[in-house]
Amino acid sequence: MKPASDIINIPVGYFALPVPRTGSIEPRSGYDRSTSDGQEIHQRVQRRRAQDDPAYQAEVPVGRLLECGGFRFQVNGRMDGIFAHDPPWIEEIKSCFNLWDLKRRLAGGSLQEPYCLQLYTYGYFHWLEHGVVPRLTFHLVSSRNGHSADVEVRLDLDEYQAWFDARLDELVREAAAAAKRAQRRRKLAAGFPFPFEKPRPGQVELMREVDLGMALGRRMLIQAPTGLGKTVGVLHPVLKEALGRGQTVCYVTPKNSQHEVAEDAVRRFRDAGSKLRSLTITAKSKICFKDEPICTPDYCEYARDYYAKVARHGVVELLEKKRSLKSRSFRQFGEEYQVCPFELQIDCAKQADVVICDYNYVFAPRSALGRAAGLPVDQVGKPNLVIDEAHNLPSRAMEYYSPRLSSAVLEGMREDLAGVPPSFQREAAALLEECVAAVLSCRRGEGGKAARIEPPLAVFLELDGRLRGLLSRYLEADLEIRQEDPVLRLCYYWSEFTETLEFAVRSERQEFFTSYQPHGGGGSVKVTCCDASELIRERYADYQQVVGFSATLKPMEYYAKLSGLDPDQVRWSEFQSPFPPERRKLLIIPQVSTRYSQRERNYARIADALARIVALRRGNYLAFFPSFTFLERVAELFRVPEGFEVLRQERSMKGTRTAEFLEQLRTGEVPTVVFAVQGGSFSEGVDYAGDMVIGAFVVGPPLPNYDLEREEMRAYYQRHYGKGFEYAYTIPAMSKAIQSAGRVIRSETDRGVIVLMDDRFLEQGYSSAMPADWFETRAEELVSAAILKDISEFWAGASQSSLPLGEG
Repeated sequence: MKPASDIINIPVGYFALPVPRTGSIEPRSGYDRSTSDGQEIHQRVQRRRAQDDPAYQAEVPVGRLLECGGFRFQVNGRMDGIFAHDPPWIEEIKSCFNLWDLKRRLAGGSLQEPYCLQLYTYGYFHWLEHGVVPRLTFHLVSSRNGHSADVEVRLDLDEYQAWFDARLDELVREAAAAAKRAQRRRKLAAGFPFPFEKPRPGQVELMREVDLGMALGRRMLIQAPTGLGKTVGVLHPVLKEALGRGQTVCYVTPKNSQHEVAEDAVRRFRDAGSKLRSLTITAKSKICFKDEPICTPDYCEYARDYYAKVARHGVVELLEKKRSLKSRSFRQFGEEYQVCPFELQIDCAKQADVVICDYNYVFAPRSALGRAAGLPVDQVGKPNLVIDEAHNLPSRAMEYYSPRLSSAVLEGMREDLAGVPPSFQREAAALLEECVAAVLSCRRGEGGKAARIEPPLAVFLELDGRLRGLLSRYLEADLEIRQEDPVLRLCYYWSEFTETLEFAVRSERQEFFTSYQPHGGGGSVKVTCCDASELIRERYADYQQVVGFSATLKPMEYYAKLSGLDPDQVRWSEFQSPFPPERRKLLIIPQVSTRYSQRERNYARIADALARIVALRRGNYLAFFPSFTFLERVAELFRVPEGFEVLRQERSMKGTRTAEFLEQLRTGEVPTVVFAVQGGSFSEGVDYAGDMVIGAFVVGPPLPNYDLEREEMRAYYQRHYGKGFEYAYTIPAMSKAIQSAGRVIRSETDRGVIVLMDDRFLEQGYSSAMPADWFETRAEELVSAAILKDISEFWAGASQSSLPLGEG
């Protein structure tokens, strides 16, 4: 039983839920416990109230300590406003798009409405404190057009008390279950096994470093190469520490496809005897049963009465019995009980010891995982966060806040809108015209050049309101919503952009700018986030320990600052490859230049060098280029060595085609050279095991294009960090180059050649980003006076080895 002296803190929004559960998944349902929107509307109303009535007070904290079943619950909230009248008057402000729908739901003050229960709770606590039942009202404001309405509800003390007692009983049961989970986790920590009989070289040191960092309470960035066993090496101490506090671990990756690495590590812990529970979150678009992932009860039967069905059948409790929860289980239970499989993932997250998910569930706006926390019973601190491939975090987080609106994309919807039912066709077509015109109106001058512009917020918000109105009526109509429905695409495309534009403008953040970029006969408006570090830092507040790791995290200062970490406080470590250096031949060819001004005269030289080196040893090779254009020019000049085949990565290449390429490399039936781009699907997140690949060519650092957007970013970095070119160009390019080079040596049995082509790899600004085990003191050590001879001798030494190699 939970000691009565320990207090369980509960936000009023979590406390004020129907008993038994009822309701559907829909916007503003009252179940969404993520950060609320409409802050500006709230503040505007509160300022007006204070000016009009001296007896008004805004943001008044309220709380109550409740004891039941051996537990003590501290329920805390903040009233939007209270008028010190006789009787007192408590007002709750709610902003919403569909004002009249929300007014209809709240009228009558049902105890099945979470918003009503929240307001009743404020009134009840006030009555307990002062002995006076206050007047209770909602002030509803439309985010679409600013219209407002008031709804008054009456607190019936007897009815509320009946709900209150039932909710307390429910919380006692939930607290007891949470205490049991925490106790089970502590037991897991006490005997948490290492999954291998013998750690790999460097793995023990890695785990000690993580343990020390956590003991010191320091955020960590760890650079460690492939083959060190860094996933298990990081997860083992991080999990053990979290479980020992009765807590959990959130493990995030940049792509859904990389979940398997973490799942494999967890599976190994289980195979070693741990009863660890894991949950992998699958993206809504991939797990949804419907053609379009629209979460409203009118459209989706799996959203309709979701909370009632989940509670009635005990679906979450049934899933808790499974050790490993992935999309298959959620889809199976979703079908059986007619509930949303995506939302089911979020509801089950509190029961897992480790949650594996994409970056966006932690770092994107309106993160769904923010709703997953259960009662903090018998837990110390907060969950731990592990960031895999952490070099991707700064750019990925910036992408979340950098949307684009293109007139070409909008024009592409015109033909599809012609197939919309007649009752909506004319309005949709007219709005599309206005949207295109609004984008094109941002054009500056006649020079056809990209330009920074003042954000056109008012026009875009007005159109967004009208599109939302169309969408509401469209979804309420008795129509079949098709996959890739054009009305939905138009409305969501515009709304997602406008939401970020509004955030950037009204928050007055200096790291955002807006530009117009002409292309073809049209153009696009782009919001660019140069630096998401402050937004990332805010998310770290939800976690106790933060450990980011990757094979590419140099220079540390750059990755720390742009990842929201203090370089003076972060604990940074670099681990070297555990494999014998003689198994890798690493060369720089500075005689080749990939500078834009010199490319034309170097295409043939690069093609010739590739052909000569590949011909020395039969096997599979990867040639990574700065761009598709560069790739195509070299491929045209490449003389394929006898017996070899060439595969070329395509623009917008589908996953099935990528899998075909990888399968050909895996079978090894025909020696193959794959021409690919740095930063693409073949250069990161792919494990080329064994002799699947025996060589990689990294052709030049893939510097971003010199354009308005990148130059604005350079200027921002120069102002804020004093390193404009490095932060905007050099470091992002070297991250991609080093990731590409790391595709070759993946295990202790691998042997391979890595060739970097470009004289810039010798410059300090570029070589400082290279792993410490690439050279002893200077990058010039990697320059060969006899390239073909040195590589031939390397392969000759390989032929004398008994270890597995490519075909000789």
